[in-house]
Amino acid sequence: MVRVSIQLKMALGLSILMLITLLWKIPELLQGGAVWTDKIVHILIFMILAISYINVSTQGFKNFKFRNFGKALGAAALFSILTEALQHLVPWRHGDFMDLAANFLGVGLAGIMVKTMHSLKKTVWSFRFFLSLIIFHFQYRID
Repeated sequence: MVRVSIQLKMALGLSILMLITLLWKIPELLQGGAVWTDKIVHILIFMILAISYINVSTQGFKNFKFRNFGKALGAAALFSILTEALQHLVPWRHGDFMDLAANFLGVGLAGIMVKTMHSLKKTVWSFRFFLSLIIFHFQYRID
């Protein structure tokens, strides 16, 4: 019997949730927003998805292995194409090349962020230290 990791379960659950959400009918009230807001949401959604795929394929962030790093980013990019293509089949949604570009940007930013954080982890800097510097900066900021 094959054991399925919690990371894989979370990535699959997130993918299914995103697919349902991206194909759901958006209420009229939410459709009148600014175009850039929609693109930022797409970037953030696909950053989170790509990070979850990277977490699964590289055997977690603790035992990080770059062996499947590109495959994880490719899977997230393919999922992005799938969601935009499926939106053409649903009457109340429509796929958009700008949405696809925002999705790809989110996947790329996730890859850059994870790779940078991994390389910082190898040096003196660590994510916790980096985060504590940011918190310290905002806490004791001189205006």
